[in-house]
Amino acid sequence: MAYQEELTDYLQAVVNGLISQHVTKAVISPGSRSTPLALLLYHSAVIDTFIGVDERSSAFLGLGLSKASGQPVALLCTSGTAAANYFPAICEANASQVPLIVLTTDRPHELRDVGAPQAMNQTALFGEHTKKFIDMSLPDNQEEMLDYAFWQTARLTNIAQQVPKGPVQLNFPLREPLLPDLNRTPVKMSEMLVLAGNKKISQTNLALLADKLSAKKGVIIIGGEQSLAEARHLIALADKLQWPIIGDPLTNITTCGAVSPNIMGHADLFVDIVTHERPDCILRFGKLPISKNVMLWLKELTFTEIPIYLVDESGEWQDPLKRSCLIIQADASQIVEELQQSQIKPSPDSWSETWQTWQQRTAELIHQHPVLLSLSETAVALKVHQTMASSGQLFVSNSMAIRYLDRFGGVTETEHTVYGNRGVNGIDGIVSTAMGMAMVKPESDNVLLIGDLAMYHDMNGLMWARDHRLSLTIVLLNNNGGGIFSYLSQKALEPEEFEPLFGTPTNLDGKKMAELYGAEYANPKSLAELEELLTSGKNAAGLRIIEVTTSRTESITEYEAIKNSIREAF
Repeated sequence: MAYQEELTDYLQAVVNGLISQHVTKAVISPGSRSTPLALLLYHSAVIDTFIGVDERSSAFLGLGLSKASGQPVALLCTSGTAAANYFPAICEANASQVPLIVLTTDRPHELRDVGAPQAMNQTALFGEHTKKFIDMSLPDNQEEMLDYAFWQTARLTNIAQQVPKGPVQLNFPLREPLLPDLNRTPVKMSEMLVLAGNKKISQTNLALLADKLSAKKGVIIIGGEQSLAEARHLIALADKLQWPIIGDPLTNITTCGAVSPNIMGHADLFVDIVTHERPDCILRFGKLPISKNVMLWLKELTFTEIPIYLVDESGEWQDPLKRSCLIIQADASQIVEELQQSQIKPSPDSWSETWQTWQQRTAELIHQHPVLLSLSETAVALKVHQTMASSGQLFVSNSMAIRYLDRFGGVTETEHTVYGNRGVNGIDGIVSTAMGMAMVKPESDNVLLIGDLAMYHDMNGLMWARDHRLSLTIVLLNNNGGGIFSYLSQKALEPEEFEPLFGTPTNLDGKKMAELYGAEYANPKSLAELEELLTSGKNAAGLRIIEVTTSRTESITEYEAIKNSIREAF
């Protein structure tokens, strides 16, 4: 059959294009229109495939695979609303700069806009949330068209990996019949090598930056996801300058194995209190950290004309405050390394010692506070942080889970990597993304810290653990609703308004959920029991759900008590 040969050769060239740009994993959501590409990916000797019937969950799994591996991951689905279910994960991938190669299959052009079933406009479906879109031609196995299929796939896959990284979409209109010839001799793989460099600033400009930092009282502030190695280099720069360094859990400065008195692991708890000491300048890397108190402190500083220097290699000017007076669009690693090797002078000793005293005093206060000695949400997050095994992977959910870790985590000597979905901060795909993380390093200590509302949004993600026998410990903070709203202005509402609109109780039962998905279950009644579960299960295989039952009202009261203790001490 001539068309079957055209279809097979053309789509094999597409698979070859993916492989040429280092795609080794693909997440497939089964459907009719995607049949030929699904079968060719499934039979590929190079690409590992993961099959998920829920497109939304599958897209977040791909996000987690890419985050943890650092490699591009392909997504494949059928036509119609299947692709629309990718949207939340695509938005997150774009905002957090994760390379996803989105392969959507479509009705051929003659079936578009004529009322054909399962046909909708998939052209540039994700809009500005993808870096690039192409509506591919119909299958054809002439040499020129095979080159086209290979070239465009390789090109967009490479674009996805260029800084700033992000998702791309290729849309494939396919005619029936949809079965490829799997016995056909594969299309020869074209040779393709891409050599790319980094954006670097000149030595003159680097000297200018060093002069602005030398002998100044400064603060390093970092946001976004940093690797363990990047975190260690940033800490080394802070030590050279003798500056405090502030970053949220995803920067990994508290978990990279480097122990330095300049790491301000509890800055969120004291930076809004100690306003009498002013820096001469701020050196920022990437996005702002998640701490609202740090953001407000920075905002207040800018009104006193304290300069902010922003290193943003993406070139996207990621400054919500819009107050940076110097933007450096270059490779951050190069800048950090060369500043370390320069003759730059440190700040006066008194500057770093003052910040170190604040950090140490805060750490002593919170670790002695009764809240941290009971089975509170705060203590649970801290215990998860403290008991992570070396080389482990911790995924932290939005909204309150990551804030607990940011405020109370502190520095650990045990090196482990923290991940999260802080691009657009959604809670709709947390479980699936964590499953992708666990797939990359299944032998690691893999842990997910999550609230009940985020768990409710992505229970389907638990199927990945069941079907692939993944080892993941889920610590579920169940306060029966959206705890973050108890910290926001909505808390002033009357209960009859607050509960249905913002508290949103779901009455989720972790035990029944564990039974449904074949997970081990525990419901500890003390902090000591929780610690035993976390430490004794490090090498346990399979899915575990540790549900900690808490109270939204008590959590806000506990936080305010800790904050008042710190305020009084300062």
